[in-house]
Amino acid sequence: MKVLDVIVCKAGKSVSANLPEVDGFVISRPSFDKLKKDLRSGLEFHFEGLYEEERQPWMSEGYAFNFIFEDIPALIDSFNGTLNQSLLARIAGINESLMRQYVAGIKKPGKKVKERIKNGLKEFAVELNNIRFTGV
Repeated sequence: MKVLDVIVCKAGKSVSANLPEVDGFVISRPSFDKLKKDLRSGLEFHFEGLYEEERQPWMSEGYAFNFIFEDIPALIDSFNGTLNQSLLARIAGINESLMRQYVAGIKKPGKKVKERIKNGLKEFAVELNNIRFTGV
């Protein structure tokens, strides 16, 4: 199964995405949830409009998505209500004031900071996955 990278970015008050492997396809929705919901059908509609010689075999077989966030604001907006800048700062071990600047676009995080955020989120996911309740 082909795994397609989906580059997610903030677009005004919306979230947009493009797929580097699919020329000319861009999608924008008011929320990340709506974008994920409409992505497959939008992509299939795009494929239907291609000339036969433009189609790749994987387009009719099966594919999955790998979401890649362009920046911190896109990540926060995409998980609005679940993840906020304060929680992300704590998870990543970054000063809250600095995280606010990243979210506002005042400062841009470097490669090391992005790696720290990614690793913090992964560690947090493992912790959540290991939660158990008595009697269950």
